[in-house]
Amino acid sequence: MKRDRPLDLTVKVAGVAFKNPVLPGASEFVFDGPSAKRVAEAGVGGIVTKTFTSPPEFRIRLRPYQFPLGRLDRAFLESGSFYSLASPHVEEMNIVIEKNIPEIADVCRERGLPLIVSFYEKPGMAEDWRRVAKGMEKAGANMIELNFSSPTMKGELEKSLTSSFHIIEEVSKSIQIPFGVKISPSMEPLVDAVKGWSQRGISFITAHNAPSGVFVDVEAETPFGAPAIGGYLIGRPFLPLSLARVVQILKAVDIPVFGVGGIFRWDDALQYLLCGCSLIEIGTAAYIEGIGVFKKVKDGMVSWMGRKGYTSISGFRGKVLHQIVTTPELKMREKAPFVLPPETPYVPRIDRKKCTFCGTCYRTCVYQVFDLDKHRKTVMIDKDRCWSCGFCVGICPENAIVLVDRKRGRGPIWKGRGFAAPFGKK
Repeated sequence: MKRDRPLDLTVKVAGVAFKNPVLPGASEFVFDGPSAKRVAEAGVGGIVTKTFTSPPEFRIRLRPYQFPLGRLDRAFLESGSFYSLASPHVEEMNIVIEKNIPEIADVCRERGLPLIVSFYEKPGMAEDWRRVAKGMEKAGANMIELNFSSPTMKGELEKSLTSSFHIIEEVSKSIQIPFGVKISPSMEPLVDAVKGWSQRGISFITAHNAPSGVFVDVEAETPFGAPAIGGYLIGRPFLPLSLARVVQILKAVDIPVFGVGGIFRWDDALQYLLCGCSLIEIGTAAYIEGIGVFKKVKDGMVSWMGRKGYTSISGFRGKVLHQIVTTPELKMREKAPFVLPPETPYVPRIDRKKCTFCGTCYRTCVYQVFDLDKHRKTVMIDKDRCWSCGFCVGICPENAIVLVDRKRGRGPIWKGRGFAAPFGKK
């Protein structure tokens, strides 16, 4: 579709303008001037630093510390998963504030990119949070991310919201620039936390950091990589979990959210934006594919916007959020909540031209709806056994199955894209 106006990828958060919504997640990609320059040249809309901290016990770096799971299982290779024992940056905080951050800030100023600095201190040391935040502001940060989700200390903050509330109150007294918090996918109670943080002055929430995990090498009969529970960067499968919690946050508070988790492709990023995120951050994919992924994601988004006729991010940001409801609310709309076969409302229909007789539907249907006629090489359907679950639609490798209305034969009511037709009716 032809655009009448030039494309505008600019996003403003708390008065800070980002060139585009694609940022690096807080990671080893940016920790000093040269590393910042390398990422800045990769097409990002802003810079997020590696997480810094003061306590030496938090900065201990085990060697080695990055272990891609693809070595053991191709499924993990394709999903981009890896096990990590990476810690915050190893240099002392005075060096970071006096040297590293000013270097990074210079790179950002030269390229017109805002700088978000990520750090954390011990949960009970609110004065340290204040001191470091002020130091980061003086060193050139445009925004600050309080990392409440680092595996080395998040457990203490998650035990008590009072501690996190106190930290935010103290930091807000010490700096003038916007600041927010980065959270883990295990942060609960989620809604109470984000409401409390919002009331105390944060400007954004970064959701989410990686969960913890461990993997076992069965052949070696040992833990894989290292004998400890560490960060588990799930890769693309993390996206649905992270996105669901992002939706909860955006429905609970009116505050910008930076979506993180499972973003490998442009359409992954768009899921977060369509649900209402202001910016997105990419971490794991940049490790697996290299920093070229930033430009690839941005270019894919631009192409999609052109096809759809959008000229700005605001034209579609949040478009999907209002469509998402709670499961109890959706259940209350169901017209056939307790029916059993053969009275269930929808049944599968097979496109015989597409069907390759692979038998996937036959092997996977838990209700034994499908059978194989080997002589005629066709799939038989016992509609009276069908529970209308729809699993066969998504599992068919040839997209040969749809669900249709049992009585009228109309449809398809579910063909594997968008949402199923019955859910569009209130």
